[in-house]
Amino acid sequence: MNMMKKFLQIILCAVLLVSCATEQKEVELSIKVQYQNVSAKSGQMFVTVKSNSSWTLELIDESTGTDAQWASVNAASGSGDRNVVLSYQANTSESASRTIRVTATADSVVVSETFEQASSGKHEDNEPDPDPTPDPTPGKSGRYGWYELPVMNLKESGEYLVDANDKDLYYAYHLCAGNEKGPGGKKARNYTVCYSAEHHCPVWVAAPRHKMYESGASRTDAYAKDPDIPASIQYNSKSTGGGCNKGHMLGSAERLSSTATNKQVFYYTNIAPQYSDSFNTGGGGWNTLEDWVDGQVCSDTLYVVIGTYFEKYTDRRGYTDSPKTISFGGRDDVTRPSMFYYILMRTKSGNTGKALSECSASEIKCAAFVRSHVTPKGVKVSEKDMMSVSDLEELTGFTFFANVPQAPKDSYKASEWGL
Repeated sequence: MNMMKKFLQIILCAVLLVSCATEQKEVELSIKVQYQNVSAKSGQMFVTVKSNSSWTLELIDESTGTDAQWASVNAASGSGDRNVVLSYQANTSESASRTIRVTATADSVVVSETFEQASSGKHEDNEPDPDPTPDPTPGKSGRYGWYELPVMNLKESGEYLVDANDKDLYYAYHLCAGNEKGPGGKKARNYTVCYSAEHHCPVWVAAPRHKMYESGASRTDAYAKDPDIPASIQYNSKSTGGGCNKGHMLGSAERLSSTATNKQVFYYTNIAPQYSDSFNTGGGGWNTLEDWVDGQVCSDTLYVVIGTYFEKYTDRRGYTDSPKTISFGGRDDVTRPSMFYYILMRTKSGNTGKALSECSASEIKCAAFVRSHVTPKGVKVSEKDMMSVSDLEELTGFTFFANVPQAPKDSYKASEWGL
């Protein structure tokens, strides 16, 4: 009887083992590189990994068959679905393109895709249009095809995006919350922000400007913390101080397409302290520039980056200001910027009906407009406010308009801007 009982137990265990083996899920794995061809300039892209298992990523240089030394990912391993950020260096060879094979492995399943980087001697536009297909699922990962974006060295830190080289910088992007649609019926974007944990102030805000955003709702004054940036580094209230009021980077009047979208520009991450008596007031130094920029909005999209600066600065008119720690927004460690800037990029005619990726350098204009924080009332916009985008890059350390490699960043003509 005991032997029979043991025999039945053995049979039962065998059946359970077979059952577990047959019920084991088949490993699923796929990857997709965002761009299959890129220009010679440095940049970033997504590698979209989809799997029901744990996986690893390798970057293999096709010319050597070894690990690629000119590219890296922010996550070489993970599990489930994820958008991995792949960063690549500039190709300095004038004659040779180069290719990386991105290989993902999950258990015994191996899949791969390649992307090719052009030589520096190749001048054609290899960058895709904004919002390439497949488009990464909206979430914490940001997007990289948008023309207005500076280079962002992203890595994930918990639920937030931070700069891989500067732990002080946090990033977030916001799609329009009112379900506005852009070209192709995709959800329109509002803005992307780079925010400083040290200064408790936005560093830059990048956004498209178009008349589609400018009517349909009213100003909300819905000041609140940005849900995609740590609350602890933002203002604690809408209170002011230090001789400053609340200065929008991207203005409320520039986002009136819906109530929900207007509320997003009242996130504290889009607000900087600006002098209330001379700069952010009627006829003030900043308001005058903002009003002039409004006149640059065109049928083709105007792409803008609005930024701050935190070193002593003297502009071309001789106005000098230095940053200062002030009490603002319910905290006493906010840095008041010394300078603010606008960077603008658009087609020269303003009505080509073409995406910038379809335009030649001769069809595009871009320039930076810079004003010391102590610029007084009544100073009209002129050539003295201008500098090349490349010069501002050297000053700030950021690389602007990386997704438009043909943009004429090294030069500008005041006459093209009516100045």
